[in-house]
Amino acid sequence: MVTARPSRMSRARLRNLLLTEGRAALLEEGLESGSSNLTFKHVYDRLEAHSGIRVTNASVIGRVWDSLADFQTDVLVSIAEDQGRPEVGPALDEVATLLAGIDPTSAESRARAIREVCRAGGAATTRALAESSNWSLWITVVSLSQSMPDRDQRERIRIALAHAHAQVHAFWSEQFVAISGFLGYRVRPDRTLAEFTVAVTALSEGCSIRQRISGRTEVVLRPTGPDDEDQEWTLFASGLDAIVQAYFEPDPGFDAGPAVP
Repeated sequence: MVTARPSRMSRARLRNLLLTEGRAALLEEGLESGSSNLTFKHVYDRLEAHSGIRVTNASVIGRVWDSLADFQTDVLVSIAEDQGRPEVGPALDEVATLLAGIDPTSAESRARAIREVCRAGGAATTRALAESSNWSLWITVVSLSQSMPDRDQRERIRIALAHAHAQVHAFWSEQFVAISGFLGYRVRPDRTLAEFTVAVTALSEGCSIRQRISGRTEVVLRPTGPDDEDQEWTLFASGLDAIVQAYFEPDPGFDAGPAVP
């Protein structure tokens, strides 16, 4: 009896499997010195252990990638292109809870709310970034994009990072517009939303890097409670509050709707 020879895996499927396994290796293990955990052998072994699929250099080199360096660059580019951010869910959940409890007809209530959005939402963002392996890896790729010896590889990663940044900025700009509009605030005439978004995301990234180096979340006390009692603010949240105050002002044309009975 003649057994049919199994069909050869398509180039596209093989490429996707190995990129996925390479990304998973870095997320689980970090980027080791000299990229020792991003070799073909290591990724082949992981793929076989997880799926039973055996791969050899003969089916990859010259067919999918010309070299190990090309493969490693593609893995790093795929990470750089990741537009997801771990702080999105916790921060927006915190903000949604706050906004559900305010009286939109009261200017004082809205002013307190926008400050509390900064305090609580900023703290949620700080916690999420501290716990995120995705974020740590993304920052590592940013660093590598400046130090890789091959100029073409550096440029490919830089372009991917710039594209991901643009998409993230667009997402957060939409969120800021929605939140500020709900609370009756607008961007000041001499400022722009684009400037605000860049400032906030840069502050978030910088505070996260500092936090990973120091190993702790820096907190300050500020008399911002309902009766001027002290409240805890992360440094990022405190900086976010300052940037919001500098870029936003109450909208004189805001219509809060009917008064709450």
